[in-house]
Amino acid sequence: MVHTTIPGVEAQIRYGKRHFLKNGHHAALIHAAKNKVSFMMFNATEIEPVKGVLRSMGNGERKTADITEGGAVDYDRLAGLLTKASSSL
Repeated sequence: MVHTTIPGVEAQIRYGKRHFLKNGHHAALIHAAKNKVSFMMFNATEIEPVKGVLRSMGNGERKTADITEGGAVDYDRLAGLLTKASSSL
């Protein structure tokens, strides 16, 4: 989904997590934990948190969606939010 949403994105492993960079700037990361997968978008200050879907991290510049086993994932919605967050990178 990230590669389709952000053409030319570069994927790297940093600190044991998959990081995605656009023009050398962090665009997103994926972190797998025991009970969930977290998908974080950077440069997301203008994206509003969505209760139960997308939470704000730090000063609001990052937004995270937590994906749990058996939970529905709206990839189209995440892709739209990622497009918005990465558009200025």
